[in-house]
Amino acid sequence: MDPSTYHDLMINLATNSPFLAWMIYSYVSTNKDLKETREQSRQEAREIRTEAKEEEQRVRDRFEGVIKDLNNDRKLLVEGFSNRIDSLERGQKKIFHLLGELSEVKEKITKIEMKEEIRKEIQ
Repeated sequence: MDPSTYHDLMINLATNSPFLAWMIYSYVSTNKDLKETREQSRQEAREIRTEAKEEEQRVRDRFEGVIKDLNNDRKLLVEGFSNRIDSLERGQKKIFHLLGELSEVKEKITKIEMKEEIRKEIQ
């Protein structure tokens, strides 16, 4: 090689070396920062997912509590209505039984009245 080429190469290396060193440093530093940023983003995403799951579980628990309360209320209403219906049926049976007895009493009274009328006619 020509000595002027060596001279140009050395001058170019000498003047461009700091820039090249800065470029390499900048590349390494940027990659390091990007890696840290990615890790922070992953950590934040995990935290957000954890918080979302916790919130979802709180809402689910509250929802299940409301459903449980509603089911209990429904069960109490059904039992209450069932008891009332049973009570009404028992009352109705008693009324029909009493009506049957009243009918028998009416028949007896009618027979007694007829006997009274027959006695009056015979006398």
